[in-house]
Amino acid sequence: MDLGKKVKALRKLRGWSQEELAARTSMSRGRIGQLETNPNAEVKGANLVSLANALGFSTEKLLSNEELVAIAGIQLKPVTRKIPILRWDNLASIIKGEMLMEDSDRWAGCPDDIGENSFALMVENDLMTSSAGRSYPMGCSVFVDRDKKPKSGDRVIAVDLITLDSVFREYVVDGSVKYLKPLNPQYPIKQCDENTQIVGVVVGSYIAEQ
Repeated sequence: MDLGKKVKALRKLRGWSQEELAARTSMSRGRIGQLETNPNAEVKGANLVSLANALGFSTEKLLSNEELVAIAGIQLKPVTRKIPILRWDNLASIIKGEMLMEDSDRWAGCPDDIGENSFALMVENDLMTSSAGRSYPMGCSVFVDRDKKPKSGDRVIAVDLITLDSVFREYVVDGSVKYLKPLNPQYPIKQCDENTQIVGVVVGSYIAEQ
């Protein structure tokens, strides 16, 4: 798979138009279009770095055939499983066993590599919106796998067991201290404590074309 096809596949996985991808890079929409349609097109230097950052990869990984083909191959599979779409205020009830995910009246299709104990949520604010790299704008849907163990750098859904507030953040581990970090720098980072429970790890997202 040439670079342009990989970029197009990854762009579509994120639900971005060519204009949206261009806005996250140092490249124009026309240059993005040329790259996606011309198998001989090349990207080098600062443009390659900005493109890789926008898509959430190092330049080495973006240029690695094996890794990106594997990623695109997994995430572009036909929908073969449905998972419940939950409301944010459902999460505390599910953790306490007062509600089953199967009780949801809304369901969404997702790739079949997601865990069986998974669900979807709709992003309702701009805390995970970023001008560079992966971004989750308001209205975006995220797929959450409850069985996946979080590691530093993962995007997670967490619940405060005291206030029962649910949040979507990046999970950051610094030595023995764990944090929940918004991607939007306008909002503060919060340190996890004994009342913070990670509900699941975000393994994918979707936003419809405008």
